[in-house]
Amino acid sequence: MLTWIEINASAIRHNIRQFRRLIGPKTLLMPVIKSNAYGHGFLEIAKLCNENKEVDRLCVVSLDEATTLIKNKITKPIIILSFYDPLDKNCVQAIKRGVVFPLYTLEQAGKLSAVGKKAGRKVKVHLKIDTGTSRVGVLPNEAVRFVETVQKKFPNIYFEGVWSHFSSSETDKKETKKQWKIFNQVIKKLESRGVQFPIKHMACSAATILHPETQGTAVRVGLGLYGLEPSEKIRTKLSLNPALSWFTTIIQVKQVPAGVKIGYSGTYTTNQPAKLAVIPVGYYDGYDRRFSNVAAVEIRGTRCPIRGRICMNLAMVDVTKVKNVVAGDKVMLIGRGVTADELAEIAHTINYEIVSRINPLIPRIIA
Repeated sequence: MLTWIEINASAIRHNIRQFRRLIGPKTLLMPVIKSNAYGHGFLEIAKLCNENKEVDRLCVVSLDEATTLIKNKITKPIIILSFYDPLDKNCVQAIKRGVVFPLYTLEQAGKLSAVGKKAGRKVKVHLKIDTGTSRVGVLPNEAVRFVETVQKKFPNIYFEGVWSHFSSSETDKKETKKQWKIFNQVIKKLESRGVQFPIKHMACSAATILHPETQGTAVRVGLGLYGLEPSEKIRTKLSLNPALSWFTTIIQVKQVPAGVKIGYSGTYTTNQPAKLAVIPVGYYDGYDRRFSNVAAVEIRGTRCPIRGRICMNLAMVDVTKVKNVVAGDKVMLIGRGVTADELAEIAHTINYEIVSRINPLIPRIIA
């Protein structure tokens, strides 16, 4: 194994404890492990959360992810956040298991109700309200009619919860307050008509920390679970530990003279004799091409710059400053010395993208 990801289980447990202390014992703590757990390993993180008594439910993006958890004997309750096919063959099994489905169209409601009848169960749903992110969700002024229609036509639907999603809770306090107000206005209108929701959730990691009034009866902790922050403001509010480190191995070391072009299109030329290391990682693995000639890795405690363009499966590193470097030496791509935030700044993106796009085929090891 030349390239691998290490996940620090202690860091995950620490971050869970931090959020539990923040929200108190009564609010549901619901880690978001969608999209390969933001690159950290779907089943690996699911198992860590499943055995943690502080975790109440697990949030996934799709029925496919929920089914994977069921097949792997994950016992915590599961909530699907985004999409599913009600006619999928696995839907009956999910309903029997008590999986919660997001509801935001009447077509979904009709199909889910029919499948629920087939399964002999009422289908648990959480009504999704679009309070301003303009993604999936029922518009606020249509929510009452929507719920009343579902209750009248589809008896196998049970509204266990209601929820929404902030568009910019890490950066825009005014917009966050506006969305929170809309969310609560919708709930108030529905409750005045006798509709009660045992579970109400809107807060993500950023909102949970920066806007505690939005915690509701449950919080969805995504990025924060992994010890990463959506904004610098959070660093002063909560102590989180990054859980992911990414390593690879040098496969060749060579000495090159001055004036040698490196990589495709020769985008870097050595200005003096240099020692180069070749590593078996490229943009196929999720090591972004935008890191070319800008990013650095760490070898034996020394930061070493990337030279030339990142290839599909290879990259070149200047290791001139590393004493006695040889093929087989370990290389840190992400970790304490080179952070996901640093790489995100280089690529003009967010830390979410840096970690979530690491190739899922790379082994994740719980350390």
